[in-house]
Amino acid sequence: MLLNEAIADLVNAHARLDISQAWGDGTAVAADGTHMDTYLDNLLSETSVRYGKPGGVARHHISDTYIALFTHFIPCGVWEAVCIIEGLLKNSSEAKPTTVHADAQGQSQPVFTLAQLLGFDLMPRLMNWEELTFCRPSKTTEYAHIDALFGEPGKNVIDFDLIESRFRHLMKVAVSVR
Repeated sequence: MLLNEAIADLVNAHARLDISQAWGDGTAVAADGTHMDTYLDNLLSETSVRYGKPGGVARHHISDTYIALFTHFIPCGVWEAVCIIEGLLKNSSEAKPTTVHADAQGQSQPVFTLAQLLGFDLMPRLMNWEELTFCRPSKTTEYAHIDALFGEPGKNVIDFDLIESRFRHLMKVAVSVR
């Protein structure tokens, strides 16, 4: 607990520097992971499929004022998107980011939903975006320059009734996580 308080004090002191205010206002954060080599005899060590060697992933949340708000060490096999929300909720500094920029590991439908319900804008770099089909808010909605991204006109429409029928359950999860 003392370490978290010390981190918050350092982040708050950094935010008062003139130079950090020139970079940003603390409302945006970048979330990314870095592979770290570890010994094999370690509970968090796994062989990374991506890097082909043992280790773990250090997940960082870096503020737009260029200071780390949160760092967490996870095994290589964990989908990094689950750590995005955790880093925002565990931040106890005065910097309160509302926008999270993430790499492709941040792309996850449940994390998109949870981030929205908790008041965060999740902005991951989308992988395989050319295979995605976007949904229209209604069957009659058309877009002048990007309509092809939404597939055949009249199809791929958001099912608002489904969202409304599950909204109570989604809110329970969001309140529980918060």
